[in-house]
Amino acid sequence: MKRMTSTANPSQVLEFQCQCGAIQGAVHETAPPTGRRLVCHCNDCQAFAHYLGKEKLMLDDHAGTHVYQMDSSKFTINKGQDQLACVTVTGGPLLRWYCATCKTPIANTLSSTRFAFLSLILSGFDRGKTDALLGREVEHVAIPSGVGELGKVRTANMPGMLWNLLVRTIKARFNPELKKSPLFDDTTGKPLAVPVKLEPAERLAIDEKADIYREVLAEIK
Repeated sequence: MKRMTSTANPSQVLEFQCQCGAIQGAVHETAPPTGRRLVCHCNDCQAFAHYLGKEKLMLDDHAGTHVYQMDSSKFTINKGQDQLACVTVTGGPLLRWYCATCKTPIANTLSSTRFAFLSLILSGFDRGKTDALLGREVEHVAIPSGVGELGKVRTANMPGMLWNLLVRTIKARFNPELKKSPLFDDTTGKPLAVPVKLEPAERLAIDEKADIYREVLAEIK
């Protein structure tokens, strides 16, 4: 597997490519970083991992997905926008992006650029280089859906997360540059890929796989 790698530090750039190399891009971050590192244990994040068949890549030992919430304008794609795909695992406005060819997960976004928000999925990045650029501080959300003992981890405050989203949205209203995203059309604000919508039977089958996988993780622990 090709791992995502960072460039030299003064530029504060973390470069990446998907497993097949079809999509390449970078994260551009300041020092100190302005985003927020989270580990989400929710059933929908787990369902996305199983939908892609990438649960071993995406999920940690507690069935958590490591993400970095950031301004969408700080993420760029310089190759392979035509290989982007996305899915909504609930039928709601949250889009989950991946490479159409190799199914490498990329990010989660809302369905419109009105919200200058992107949750970058970190599973393919080198851990040491990610820590160096984005910081080590991590908060956890949706702990009840996780596996194993998570009582001592630092949890994220939901009102605080919503406040951060609101602040980003307000800033983007006054600075349209912040709304730019390589996953959306600059003119129309629509996603570059037509979202796949899971049928109820498909989601049920995925949830059954997730249940079995959580049992396996629990036995290992």
